[in-house]
Amino acid sequence: MLISAQLNGQNTLIYGKAADYSSRVITFYTISDPILRQKSELATTTIAGDGSFSVLITPVQTIEIYTDLEKYCGSMVIEPGKNYQIALPPYTPRSLAEQHSVYFKPTPYWLGLPGTDNSDLNFAVRSFLTDYNLEIVKNTIQIYQQKSKVIVSGIIDRLDKKYETYQKPYFKTLKKFTFAELEYIINQNNDDFIITKYFATQPIDLINPGYQRTFQIIFTDFLRRLSRNIKNQKITVLTNQGDFPELVSYFEEKGYKKEFAELVVLKGLYDGYYSGIFAKEGVLNGIEIARTSTRSNEFQIIATQIKKQLTLLAVGQNAPSFTLSDSKGELVTLDQFRGKFVYLTFFKSSSSDSRREIDALVAMEKRFKQGLTILTVSLDDDFENARNLWRSKAYLIKLLDGSKQKQLIKEYNASFTPAFYLIAPDGTFKLSQAPSPLHDFETIYLKIIRDFNFKTPPVKPKK
Repeated sequence: MLISAQLNGQNTLIYGKAADYSSRVITFYTISDPILRQKSELATTTIAGDGSFSVLITPVQTIEIYTDLEKYCGSMVIEPGKNYQIALPPYTPRSLAEQHSVYFKPTPYWLGLPGTDNSDLNFAVRSFLTDYNLEIVKNTIQIYQQKSKVIVSGIIDRLDKKYETYQKPYFKTLKKFTFAELEYIINQNNDDFIITKYFATQPIDLINPGYQRTFQIIFTDFLRRLSRNIKNQKITVLTNQGDFPELVSYFEEKGYKKEFAELVVLKGLYDGYYSGIFAKEGVLNGIEIARTSTRSNEFQIIATQIKKQLTLLAVGQNAPSFTLSDSKGELVTLDQFRGKFVYLTFFKSSSSDSRREIDALVAMEKRFKQGLTILTVSLDDDFENARNLWRSKAYLIKLLDGSKQKQLIKEYNASFTPAFYLIAPDGTFKLSQAPSPLHDFETIYLKIIRDFNFKTPPVKPKK
């Protein structure tokens, strides 16, 4: 593999040995844009019995990659055509509470690079970010409270001079936008200054983490913030109309290059969907128009993904179809339950919250089995754990195997369990997400089923 990787100048081989990860699956990914910030998978491998592993990645440019390792999120920078021996952190599993907490975030960890020359880009990046963070800690009061331009200018000058010999484009972009973030802190009342200096007419680098972070900080909720000013009322009108081209023109008139104006508008529409300020229908129309009006392939893809994400789990949208094995090994599809209400549950048998909800679910199923189909999907790594729970409790409700179903988990946003959905007889979401059995689902379902079965047209008054 080493030889083949070296023959192809764009291939990058990552390899190493980590005995304590034996038989575990690890995935490397990157963050491909500053709007959705979704994980874009690059390669997946299973650690061998002796701990050895290797993956081949073909990056088109220098990128930062990540891998989630329970308590840690490992990261490094890779360049096309280079090979890297890496060292993983000691295997440290998350606690049960961490596994089920929506607030848990793995600790960032720079992957070890044994035998790598100190001239490698990774060491320059890590050294720069360490020095930058030390400067921030040392000057916190002057930066965040006093907004001292003298202190910020001094930090930028010192770091710029120290790292002036590092001329690789990736490093220069990272450094530039790290400085932009620092300048923004002391110029928050003057967005236009930072936008003009660093963004409006400058090249776009969707995948550089420095660019992504500073773009996020400055342009999150941007359309809504601008629309508060009476001078920018036109933004509200255009957004509610879904007029993507005119919104882009609005920012072009402010001096933005067309491509950057499109990126800003896409970000603004995405954030504006849930703002409560703009009409959701108008936002979705604007995103749909963006898919066909922008010339950028990357923006077309982003617009498509935005629309999919905003509408995927919305009430009235079709529930994603699936085919899963049940506890007897027979295949079950969601489509076979068309014509019935389906209460879909995702759970892990190791979760005490999940087990309590399932107990309540079993009791509820007996009362509603004539009109409601209950499907429980186990997201345990080992489906046998869920089967054992069903046997010990003598549960009769349908149990499905969702282990290692990454796409299913993503489509139903079921990373954190338990999760519940009510699907209508026509296959669309009726409640997304639905209340759990222990949180008043029955009351809401009874009203829904009553309206569904007994709703009649209004009686016309007699003449």
